[in-house]
Amino acid sequence: MIREAEPEDLEEVYELWLELMRYHQSHHVMFAINPRKVELQKDELLSRIRGKRSRILVFEQDGELVGMINVSMRDASEVFKLHRKGYIAETVVQDKYRGSGIGEELFGAAKKWLLDMGADHIEAQVSVQNPGAQRFWQAQGFSPSTQHIILDLREEKRK
Repeated sequence: MIREAEPEDLEEVYELWLELMRYHQSHHVMFAINPRKVELQKDELLSRIRGKRSRILVFEQDGELVGMINVSMRDASEVFKLHRKGYIAETVVQDKYRGSGIGEELFGAAKKWLLDMGADHIEAQVSVQNPGAQRFWQAQGFSPSTQHIILDLREEKRK
């Protein structure tokens, strides 16, 4: 069953988010978690749960949250034809449930919510080190438009 996350789901939502970050930590340092900032991340997730222009949708099975998708509306400049941006962030399905259609169902619910909010397109970021996720999003109709690149400046600051 797909539903909107509630504040009382915060701990389970955080655990799903943490599972996703742990998986991606081997992809790039940007996914490394500061263990002293757990409450800060929980506050961020709670603001997304309570937000007027954001939702965290969860897939619940047998009383357990086994997947989630984080979705929001972000307006861009009206100079662009596509300026009512729907944005999909953290999307995760527990490993043992992958391939069962939960991801597609979560995306379908997120897409409907974004359409209802007036989105004219949807954007998402996918790790270049995660070919499974790239295939998943392409199967949902997404195509690459830009490449998100990062330069870690921590070493520069130490010089």
